[in-house]
Amino acid sequence: TGSGAPGNEIQYNNLTIPRGGQFRITLSDGTKVWLNAASGIRYPAAFTGRDRVVELTGEAYFEVAQIPSKPFKVVVNNMEVQVLGTSFNIMAYGDEAVTKTTLLEGAVKIRAGSREMKLLPGQQAQLQQSGEITVNDNVDVEEIVAWKNGYFQFNHEKTTGVMRQIARWYDVDISYHGNIPDREFGGKIARSSSIDEVIKVLELSRIHVKIENKKIIVMP
Repeated sequence: TGSGAPGNEIQYNNLTIPRGGQFRITLSDGTKVWLNAASGIRYPAAFTGRDRVVELTGEAYFEVAQIPSKPFKVVVNNMEVQVLGTSFNIMAYGDEAVTKTTLLEGAVKIRAGSREMKLLPGQQAQLQQSGEITVNDNVDVEEIVAWKNGYFQFNHEKTTGVMRQIARWYDVDISYHGNIPDREFGGKIARSSSIDEVIKVLELSRIHVKIENKKIIVMP
């Protein structure tokens, strides 16, 4: 917890979720936030200004309380997401090449540098590290929020993308030995599964791995 700039009384809270964890918090305005593993949020103890602003690292799902006179904004990486009353998911891990904002219902406005765009429900804005923004209209929303509902859900996900999610949830490190085939994985796994159970599922999909201490080694 810390204070704002000199001369104001705003108190800020910092909530950090480690790898292997998940947490739900209700902000002072009634907004509900689900934080995924290896994520963090900085938010004021009370929203006293004209805007409601929070800062995010990692991934979170928001159900924003509707207060039309006080816009809600999420600052993440080099992007700002502005909403009035809506449900959306932001995935912005540092080890992912793209920051993804997916709208489930309502309306959001994405701002990155001089670029600005609005999303419709079911659309996903993808911010590249170069600053370019694209919009994906064909999003599997169930897959996007599966983590919040207790699942890993993959639809044509590359092996490396699958393993990054597993690393965050099971708090393991991933290494790759040899020339790993560029396979895609599809399936649904309960996040309550043990790491051994997950590995069995991966092996059935011809993703070959072995565990050494807290490291998963992916092999051809």
